[in-house]
Amino acid sequence: MSSSTSPTSRPARPGAGSPATSAGDAADSTRERLLRCARDVYLSAGMAGFSMRKVARLADLSATAIYRHFDSKEALLLAVTEEGFTLFARCLWRGLEGQSALDRLRLTGSGYLQFALEQTPYYRIIFMSPLHELGFDATPGALQRKSSPTFQFLVDRVRECIDAGDFIDDDPGELAATIWAQSHGLVALYLTGKLAPEVQSEADFTALFQRATARLFRGMRPA
Repeated sequence: MSSSTSPTSRPARPGAGSPATSAGDAADSTRERLLRCARDVYLSAGMAGFSMRKVARLADLSATAIYRHFDSKEALLLAVTEEGFTLFARCLWRGLEGQSALDRLRLTGSGYLQFALEQTPYYRIIFMSPLHELGFDATPGALQRKSSPTFQFLVDRVRECIDAGDFIDDDPGELAATIWAQSHGLVALYLTGKLAPEVQSEADFTALFQRATARLFRGMRPA
């Protein structure tokens, strides 16, 4: 759609450029940068080598400025994990675009794969790191709040397939766990290089993941 309004004559968004808006945007940008830097420091150095000072240095902040956003390294790592689950959920929710129950489940699987390949550092954080290091032993309710909706989403997609007659009449939670176990197992093997040399590229792995998922779904069909 075209418009006769020139870029220079476009009306400003309400509040755009105001000190309060600019300060809020800057704070959000700084927080996002801190989350990325904390994620990368943890993945490279582990909990033993993780410190607020290292994160601040990587984020180009002073050692004291970081505490305006997070009061401890545990709080920072917990926020990193919660951000990972938020991004993960966004990928899964795209499964709702499917036109049938089986399509929605397939798209949910594609979202899982997309998250693993496009947000690999966050995948490693939330699915391949010790949860006690990320602060969830101190705040177990936070893990449940973030992880339960994503697994429940998979359970709901499986239940739809059972109701539609696409899958056997079995426990949807157990079938969902089976699907997740295979998906995570394949991703973990790929990310740790255990599938080489047979799988040489991301395209090779994507094809393998899709074939394996199709085989698993065929095994869940009614006799």
